[in-house]
Amino acid sequence: MSHDYESPWLYRAKWLYLLTIVGVLMLPVFYTLWISFNQNGFGAAEYDFTFFWYGALFENDEIRVALGWTVLIALIVVGITVPMGVLAAKFYQRTRFKVLFVFLMLSPLFVPADITAAALLVYFKNLNAMIDGLIGIEVFDLGLWSAVVGQITWCLPYAFVVILVTMGRFRPEQTEAARTCGADAWQAFWQIEFPQIRPGVFSSCAFVVILSFNEYVRTNFLKGGFDTFPTYLVSYMLNTGMTPEVYAMAGLVSMVSMAAIALVLILALSRRAA
Repeated sequence: MSHDYESPWLYRAKWLYLLTIVGVLMLPVFYTLWISFNQNGFGAAEYDFTFFWYGALFENDEIRVALGWTVLIALIVVGITVPMGVLAAKFYQRTRFKVLFVFLMLSPLFVPADITAAALLVYFKNLNAMIDGLIGIEVFDLGLWSAVVGQITWCLPYAFVVILVTMGRFRPEQTEAARTCGADAWQAFWQIEFPQIRPGVFSSCAFVVILSFNEYVRTNFLKGGFDTFPTYLVSYMLNTGMTPEVYAMAGLVSMVSMAAIALVLILALSRRAA
């Protein structure tokens, strides 16, 4: 939004600068997409547009299964992480130790991915062995839920920050006024607070989907006996090299990420217009 005292040309120049920076950063992604639609693959003298390589992906049973696991994990991670991010942001508003709390919430980002993954792997292995020795059941064996836990430790700090930024414009006095008028805690949150932080919640959902869909290191350590799309992509690339299928898989990941961002922008703009 521009202001009356701001030059319209300066306003347009700022948008041009922003779009230029984003465009430069996205050039490798667009180049990968461009190659992925080439019938002749990378480095060919002629370019023939085709959807063949994407069709070949979905004809591969292993890729379809990996995509199914990836989508399932992303849905679970979003369903757990975003509510946790909202609760963490609400607690931040009430606690007196704000700096300490933010440090604790962001601390997973300070640890390299492979160290976090290895630590969680050792933790789950030892915990599973201990419980198996006590009751004879492998409760914490590597699998779906261990991969979910690994991704939550990675996604939660980002979800918290995105929601916290949006929640900064909300005033707790509004909730107190709603409670005074007879609303319970849930009604005050859903009818007063949530509509104001909705853009942050939607953005957090998109952010978590992108992070989960692209996450490799923690998932590779903790997934157990199945493959997600990123782990399959890396394994395929290491074994076969940069084939047209690899560019199609990379293009699919990029399109999912851009679709998540576009969905949030459309929802935000539609609600603003309404």
